[in-house]
Amino acid sequence: MFRLICNFKSYRNQQWSRKLATDTKSADLSAPPAPTVAKKTGAGFFQRVSSFLVGAGLSALVSQYYIYQELVYGNRTMISKQKELEQRLSKLETKK
Repeated sequence: MFRLICNFKSYRNQQWSRKLATDTKSADLSAPPAPTVAKKTGAGFFQRVSSFLVGAGLSALVSQYYIYQELVYGNRTMISKQKELEQRLSKLETKK
């Protein structure tokens, strides 16, 4: 885009003058540069789909990690409470 703007500015600032047939040897016969056509910008369909899939995959991995950590913590607390209950029951059974 910047190149297109620079080419347009240089094209616009050129001095145009008519040449006679006798001046052809000294005249610049090259045509003015053709304006460049800007390419279509933006992401294509497959790039958008792949970006979506990468984002969905990363969020799935992060949420899976947090769920796993929550399960580990929950299992540890349940096991510790189960051990406490078993100890209390064994104390009550030994008292009798």
